[in-house]
Amino acid sequence: MAGHLDNDSDAITGINVTPLVDIVLVLLIIFMATAHMISHRSFKLSLPKVAHSDPQEMNAVHVTLARDKTYEFNNTKVSRDELLMNLKQMVRLDPNIRVTMAADEGVSWGDVSGLLDDIKGTGIQRIAADVGIKKKE
Repeated sequence: MAGHLDNDSDAITGINVTPLVDIVLVLLIIFMATAHMISHRSFKLSLPKVAHSDPQEMNAVHVTLARDKTYEFNNTKVSRDELLMNLKQMVRLDPNIRVTMAADEGVSWGDVSGLLDDIKGTGIQRIAADVGIKKKE
């Protein structure tokens, strides 16, 4: 009887792609799940849509954040505490007060986001972004 000898030292000639496919599918699921959160993480801004119009004066409070992190409240320089105190007083007088906020181009998004959060914290619900402000030279 001739015996059959198994030779286990043969080289592996095929590549197992199952782990690669598993990793790619897991990454695809992660990207699909996080894409919605990334795309909808921005603030909801209510900006007017007009082609050609002269800006009309609304009954709104104007808040401006300058590059040097100074604040203007209706074109008057104020500190952050004074700004928030004035806004809280105005909300008590008129709960439907509108705030138009503008920021210089050199201001970081973190500072703008912090100011928006502070304004919302005073109880103001109507906040608009003023995108027509020019960079101060």
